[in-house]
Amino acid sequence: MAYVKSIILIIVLLFLITFGVKNSHYTPINYYFNIVAAPIPLYGIVYISIVIGIIIGMIVGISRRVTLGRTVRQLQRQNRELREKVEEEKREEEEEKGEREV
Repeated sequence: MAYVKSIILIIVLLFLITFGVKNSHYTPINYYFNIVAAPIPLYGIVYISIVIGIIIGMIVGISRRVTLGRTVRQLQRQNRELREKVEEEKREEEEEKGEREV
């Protein structure tokens, strides 16, 4: 399995390197109000966009995991309370049964 991951990683890295070589011409970035940044290589713009997308995805994923963690803890607490209630009712039934038999 490690070999497969290594091969896939090498292929992805080769793709990124060749993409950078083929798209190395400089491109100016225009902002609002006619603000122009220093020209950046096209592959740099693409790589920065990918990294920003990954970071945004991670933030969304982390927030979702936190929300699900809270829900899990709440449901576990509710489950524990219901189990304790069932145990208590069983004990009461057994006590009543024992009192009737006497």
